[in-house]
Amino acid sequence: MSLRAASVVALSVFALAVSACGDGEETKPPPGDDDELLAPPPAGEGTQFRMVTTIEAGSEVEHCQFFRAPPEGLNVNSDEIRFTGGSHHVLLYLTPYSEIPTENEDGMAVDTSKPFDCSEGATANWQVDNLIAGSQNGDGGSIVDFPEGVAMKVPGNAVLLMNVHYINAQSEPIEPEVRVNVYTLKDEDVVEEGGVLFWYDPFIRVDAKGTGLAKLSCPLDHDVKIRNAQSHMHRRGVDYEATVIDPEGARTSIYKNTYWEGVPVERWEDGLDVAAGSRIEYFCGYQNPEDRTVWQGPRTTDEMCMFIASYWPAKPETSLCATDAANIGGTRYLAADWIGAGEATCAQTLGCVQGIEATSEDSFMQGLTDCVIQSAPEESSWVSEGVRCLLTHPNPAEDCGPEIQACLDH
Repeated sequence: MSLRAASVVALSVFALAVSACGDGEETKPPPGDDDELLAPPPAGEGTQFRMVTTIEAGSEVEHCQFFRAPPEGLNVNSDEIRFTGGSHHVLLYLTPYSEIPTENEDGMAVDTSKPFDCSEGATANWQVDNLIAGSQNGDGGSIVDFPEGVAMKVPGNAVLLMNVHYINAQSEPIEPEVRVNVYTLKDEDVVEEGGVLFWYDPFIRVDAKGTGLAKLSCPLDHDVKIRNAQSHMHRRGVDYEATVIDPEGARTSIYKNTYWEGVPVERWEDGLDVAAGSRIEYFCGYQNPEDRTVWQGPRTTDEMCMFIASYWPAKPETSLCATDAANIGGTRYLAADWIGAGEATCAQTLGCVQGIEATSEDSFMQGLTDCVIQSAPEESSWVSEGVRCLLTHPNPAEDCGPEIQACLDH
């Protein structure tokens, strides 16, 4: 099974909601008051991207639209987003395309001259490099938030992709509007390059009428400062904590939250120092009142578990917890150690993986999720090495000998 086939479900959730909250002083403008929705940044201080589309009655969809960055490029220091009723989340990505594509990654022609449907998730069919702006709240404050002298660099004329998740519960079509402001610094004022830690756990299962736990840690290979941090879960999320584990193993809790909406943002004015060799571990706890098992995925009927933070200095592979700086798109989220909640040894987990009888990508990922979750927490390192090899090699039985042997022998 190819990496793309094996990981499409796990990776498509890169088109997810980034949650934010304001400082309590901002209010949402009256619907229809277009002039007041969000004014563009003053000349020379940034730019605005605007998307208007039509959402049919009684539907939940995702729409996308391509844009070009200005010829001079952007040094993004902060963002600000407003949207009218019907919009659920807004994300703005930097892509690797040199021209706005007219075919998706499956070779299907798409009219990209205007907003188009991308309900499978933006990265299921399009390439993206990094998140440069985002919000889940129509009146929320900045998510991308750097101090003076720090900015995310966007090349001149870069192709950008806006992704918006809409829910229209009304009996008539709606035409929601989204405006994204990115506030910038001049080239000579940029001292450090910033980024967004946008980490996601693809192994989530919440049993019917039961509970669930998703937990992972991701390494940091260089000293960083974190400006803000926040969680993201869906409505079954009831508990969350993020912890820094320093190189000596000392643990410091940096963020706690029990809400899946109205998510608080923890902010460090001067930046939270995290030393090279540390890991950030986080977990999501769930309670499921439904009569069905809930798995990971981009819809409100699915679940998510994310850690999101503005930080600097940035590395693209660190931003996405990727294993390969030369292949970030193919290895995003895979540098993590996934921490199970069961009792199975690594050898037993390997047997579980070998026994997966998959008839689709969904069933493969669900089977793999069962195996990971049933593993014992102390087996995390060996289990994760094996899973990484499985998801990054076309012939894991032949290519993953050292990882398999370590799993069996430790």
